[in-house]
Amino acid sequence: MKNRCSTSIALDKRQVRQSFANAAQGYDAIATLQRQVGRELISRLSLPHEALVLDVGCGTGFFTQQLRDRALLKNIIGLDIAMPMLEKTRQRLIDAPVSLLCADVEQLPLANSSIDALVSNLALQWCSNLDVLFAGVQRALRTNGLFAFSTFGESALCELKSAWAEVDDYPHVNDFFSLLEIKQRMTAAGFVDVRLERQVYQVKYTSVIELMRELKGIGAHNVSQGRNKQLTSKGHLQSLLAAYPVTADGKITASYEVIYVLAKSGQRQ
Repeated sequence: MKNRCSTSIALDKRQVRQSFANAAQGYDAIATLQRQVGRELISRLSLPHEALVLDVGCGTGFFTQQLRDRALLKNIIGLDIAMPMLEKTRQRLIDAPVSLLCADVEQLPLANSSIDALVSNLALQWCSNLDVLFAGVQRALRTNGLFAFSTFGESALCELKSAWAEVDDYPHVNDFFSLLEIKQRMTAAGFVDVRLERQVYQVKYTSVIELMRELKGIGAHNVSQGRNKQLTSKGHLQSLLAAYPVTADGKITASYEVIYVLAKSGQRQ
């Protein structure tokens, strides 16, 4: 378990890239929560139509398309760590192509003060180090540029994490940063007018197996460096199923804490 005062999480970035590359083909069919959160984030944005906007973790392009069609933005760059995801974005927006960039946001390949806004929908939770992430965003944004994103909070998938804790001591569920950690590190990085809002979405599944298949299908399965790299045994799986609470209707509930963040880049030193 990570230190609650830390600014980094041990993630296997190679595995992150591979997981999302593998998920590209079937992602849109199951990413219901991601679309819901994306629409909510879009509703909070207010940007000039000509603003140059970087969409980080653009995935298959749903959120990118929303930026174009609902926020009416004309100059969008889509960035993703997985090339197959970018190919899906290209196919989705073939009628009005956007610039695409295959890169890791923690090694942001943009010039200083080069963009008006950086937006991201449920992608920054796959970043390892908040200080590195926020320093890079602050550097790339123009003064008073908008930084708007949604991310999973520390209690996301708490039921699954608790159930696995009854089985063994390996990390089976990714750790996520808390609202307080995010706010403190953004302020330290020089962001101003930092506004955060927490919302918990509860999603029902017919079984734990369905939940785990969905997480794998959207590329969100365990990518912790300390994960057990062996296949889960039948006995461990049965123990997990027995430990996960079941509702009166025989289903299970998974809680997703989502943090919405809006901030502006501060004055350059």
